Amino acid sequence: MEDKKKFNPSPFVEVRDPQLNVSELIQGIESKIPLDPSQTPNWLELTQISYKPESPQGFRKFDPAGTAHLFEKGISSPKFSNPKFWFIKGPIKYLISRLISVYGLVDKKLSENRIRAFFSVLHELVRLGKRLEQIETRFDGFYRDHLLHGSSDGLPNFGWAVNSYFTDAGSNPAWKVALEDISHINEITVLFPEWGEILKQLSIHKIPFQCITSHENEFSFIQSKITATVQLEKKLFPLKQILKKNTNVLVYLPLNRFPSFWIEKIFAEISNSLSEGNHLYFSISIKPNDTNRPFRDLQVSEIDLDLLPNYLSSLGFKQVRDLSATEETKVYRYTKLDK
Repeated sequence: MEDKKKFNPSPFVEVRDPQLNVSELIQGIESKIPLDPSQTPNWLELTQISYKPESPQGFRKFDPAGTAHLFEKGISSPKFSNPKFWFIKGPIKYLISRLISVYGLVDKKLSENRIRAFFSVLHELVRLGKRLEQIETRFDGFYRDHLLHGSSDGLPNFGWAVNSYFTDAGSNPAWKVALEDISHINEITVLFPEWGEILKQLSIHKIPFQCITSHENEFSFIQSKITATVQLEKKLFPLKQILKKNTNVLVYLPLNRFPSFWIEKIFAEISNSLSEGNHLYFSISIKPNDTNRPFRDLQVSEIDLDLLPNYLSSLGFKQVRDLSATEETKVYRYTKLDK
């Protein structure tokens, strides 16, 4: 045995067996190492991944609390409502019910180790679900920042015209409460949908919608990956000629991303197009969105939330409801009332 004090480990792999073909081993190892991600072929491979939303039919999130409740519920005494058990009556029915209840208590007591093991597995599932959500967020950030760019040869457009892409595995938690409210209306028209994450959520909640965008790349992506209910309009204004009658409106892109004069134009057009009693939904970013980079885009406009209600009231938007689900993004619903 070699003297450990004199042994200096090498940072490289060293094969001393003369019967092994070292060059073949090295080639096999190198063949499994991915190439430089900056190379175009590798980017193109990732663009082939399907980003279609989950089917609205059968879409159901894992519910840890409900699962734990079902497990702890145990055995329930039968009601003997089936006509096949017509002969079980009186004291026999009561005796069978009591025996089953006692058996359920005994089974639960004897299964303490099994119950502890189940909750250990349930805890691990919750932890893995959170970890998977974080990984999806990082990958979607990577997809948003790089793969949706048609070409990396030219510089991107800056300012309010730069739309974000997918932010959170196709699910924006800031709109959770608003989606529950939207589910009670007949139809909604989505303006500035970005790359369609809100459309995915509307589909999952089975909410009828119409989508309008003036961005050709967004239109192609939404139409091929998310929904065919998308309309390309080179000119959004005048909006009254595009919107359906008696429809509600949702402006998905946060208002901070628009210049101030553009925000006034949007509100004026929607006020002129929206029928009385219909709703307008929009969001305002309070904090910059988290990204997978050390850089963040500055918001184009600053919005005073205290002055906003009076301004919108002058345009006929009243009965404000705060539908915010997070502190980072405020979501509001205003109702159009002419009187």
